[in-house]
Amino acid sequence: MPNKDGLAMPEPFPAQREKRQKKVYPPLQWWPLRVMNPWHKVAFIVLLEAGFRALTQLAQLGVPAGVVTVANNVLWPIAVIALARSFRGEGEPVQQPRPWWRLTARPRIGWFIGGLYALVELLAFFLPVRTDRYVETASSVVFGLFLAAAFLNSSIRLTVERRRAQPSR
Repeated sequence: MPNKDGLAMPEPFPAQREKRQKKVYPPLQWWPLRVMNPWHKVAFIVLLEAGFRALTQLAQLGVPAGVVTVANNVLWPIAVIALARSFRGEGEPVQQPRPWWRLTARPRIGWFIGGLYALVELLAFFLPVRTDRYVETASSVVFGLFLAAAFLNSSIRLTVERRRAQPSR
């Protein structure tokens, strides 16, 4: 249909649109835990954070704050790695366990998460530390850098694996 200048204008709503197929994810598997749906993954991450905050508040009622902080700094990486190993990406086998080093389905998200952990922990060197909190701060930095290294190691290995799988040019 031409406009007032005589040029052909595309229809605002083409009659034949490409219909997108809705992605269907396998159902959540509880034992061993396998999470495939991105919304379920977000929910698990939010629940992990909320659970740690709630347990921290409860523990501080009867345990010194320094002990609770160090315990959190030790348990948090264990929980994050366990949850990351339970998440599955598109096309990734659900039943098989991942190799011990693999934390993400694709390298890009591992670079992002590892970089964030590294950045946060490196910024800790520039923030003032209270003299009575050295142990808590040191344990936070050590375990944060451990998580950064774990995610970066996963991405490095996934990148190498993909490059080896590509045919040579």
